[in-house]
Amino acid sequence: MKLKLLMLSLLSTLLFVACGEGEEPDGPLTPPQGASVAIAEIKVDIQSATVKISHSAATKYAYIVDKASLASYTYTAEELFEKGTTGDCIASSGTSFTVRDLTDNTEYTIYIAVKNRNEELSDVIKHNFITAALPEYTLKSKSCTGFTASVRLPKHIPFSSVVKWAVTDLATYNYNGGVSYENQLLNRNEAIYANYFTDRYDFDINNTNRTFRKDGVEYSHYDAILPGQPIVFLLGEYGEGAHPEYGAGHYAPLYGKENSAAYFRKEIIITTKPATLTQTPSVSSTLLPSGKGSISIAKPTSAAKMFYLVLNEQQYGEVLRLLDNNANLLQWFTCSPLAANHFGAVSTTSPAVTIDASQLALKADGTNYLLVCAWEDESGLKQSFVKAELTLPPSAPLPANNIIIAHRGGSAEAGKNSTPDNSIASLKYAMRLGCYASEADIYWTKDNQIIVAHADGNCKINGLYPWENTLAQLQAAGKLSNGETLPSLQDYIRAVMVKGSKTKLCLDIKAITKPTTHHPESVKACKRACEIIAEMEAEKFCEFICSGYEDITKNCAQYANAIGVDIGAMGSFSASQYKSWGYTWHNRDKSKGITADKINTYLNAGMEVSVYTIDTDSDWAQIESYHTKLRGITTNYPNRIMAKTR
Repeated sequence: MKLKLLMLSLLSTLLFVACGEGEEPDGPLTPPQGASVAIAEIKVDIQSATVKISHSAATKYAYIVDKASLASYTYTAEELFEKGTTGDCIASSGTSFTVRDLTDNTEYTIYIAVKNRNEELSDVIKHNFITAALPEYTLKSKSCTGFTASVRLPKHIPFSSVVKWAVTDLATYNYNGGVSYENQLLNRNEAIYANYFTDRYDFDINNTNRTFRKDGVEYSHYDAILPGQPIVFLLGEYGEGAHPEYGAGHYAPLYGKENSAAYFRKEIIITTKPATLTQTPSVSSTLLPSGKGSISIAKPTSAAKMFYLVLNEQQYGEVLRLLDNNANLLQWFTCSPLAANHFGAVSTTSPAVTIDASQLALKADGTNYLLVCAWEDESGLKQSFVKAELTLPPSAPLPANNIIIAHRGGSAEAGKNSTPDNSIASLKYAMRLGCYASEADIYWTKDNQIIVAHADGNCKINGLYPWENTLAQLQAAGKLSNGETLPSLQDYIRAVMVKGSKTKLCLDIKAITKPTTHHPESVKACKRACEIIAEMEAEKFCEFICSGYEDITKNCAQYANAIGVDIGAMGSFSASQYKSWGYTWHNRDKSKGITADKINTYLNAGMEVSVYTIDTDSDWAQIESYHTKLRGITTNYPNRIMAKTR
């Protein structure tokens, strides 16, 4: 008993000291109240959930939301505050927060905990909820002129809201900003809306009706629909409020980030492609390096109309972006209003069209595109489509880094059956080798054209004298061994004036000696060739070699000099004579002697020299020591001789 009294006395003394001398304690101490939390209410929508919690002695809350299918793990309160979303509790009245960016029609589990001012944690509570479902959407059918669809709206949409709808095409949608264009499109006068009295809308969007039906009432839309059109179909919920254009008292959009609970839907529907029109538009072009020239389009005889559009490389890329990079939609786009209004597409019923290329501002350093679509009739339910690449030819060949001239295109080396003399095939063989030039014989025809061909020993081409027959007659009289039609000079120039070409045309003005001399026709060949070269802006792709007859040689140089094309002469005239007639180089026949002394005679007089025809090792031995001084080496075996010059 004495021990108990002693202990009480000591406890009283300690309490007195702890409270301070002369002070009374505030009263008996109570431990902090433990924190607790419960869910009072959860309101779910399509993409969000608003959670109201009730709590006791809580200052902070924390939560984590997982899809229920992943909710095999249960979080601790510590993990919620470490990894989850946190916020301040509102004293005594409970607290609400909104969980956003959820997926529609999905079950979630939410974990919640709170803590008090002393950092004491509550137990973790969890609750499952399901977000609202987006509307049921059914594409019932589609055709060349539209589609039919049915949409069931979610029950949660308030009675006071309306649903607006609109359709446009994909290119127009993207051209006007895509997502940023949606509200404007739904707000425009053509967009129809109706009060929400039922949960289902039936849409019939086509060129006959362009309507949707609700409660037996049809509503019209006015955009035309073309076969194969990619339609952007929009539905958006609007509620009473301040309209961005019309002010207070008008319906305002409820969809978007700030109102993720509201309804919005976008569908891209591509209508059925048209049937195929068997005949296709034909396209040809004569483009020049300067951008001049023409493009010709012929409408199929079975077509009533056609649309055409020319795009440079930048515009073509822009159009593809408008079509979400779907090149299959180019056929539709060529006929669309956007193509006409913003890219210059043209519709015509004319049987043929010639476009002045100089008006198109085609770019030389890129590929240009011609899109042509033909319609059998005004409905466009049967169409044919052509996409042609239009590339301006280069103004000059690339550096060849060799002096090899392929005689007749090098057909002897490539194989005369598949690549006959002076054929396009032999020219392309020389181009593949990268020869400095490809030699070809030219003749004047009765209709003032130039044919590229190797005449026989009687100066005949296909059994005909060229100066007595037209180009068409000479071509019709026979084909080359590989099936080619004898080329005109225009054909030859077009073949060599392509991107990446390193090869020039070395045009040999042949003398006509049988049955009698026809030297005036050789001069005419040079004169007309110069006119064609100038017309095609091919001056830097061409040069001439002139026959060794004096009357031909004296008269040809003036035409070449007038257009700035180099011309060399065969024969054995002196350097001073050649220079007086306007020649810059001498083309030396190996049978006339090609020693260093003979070559130096011309070089020392300020003329260049080329030699022909160097085919064998013994031929090469004659020029090996000084071949680097030569302007050109003509050979039937360009690949073999080129290897020796390296």
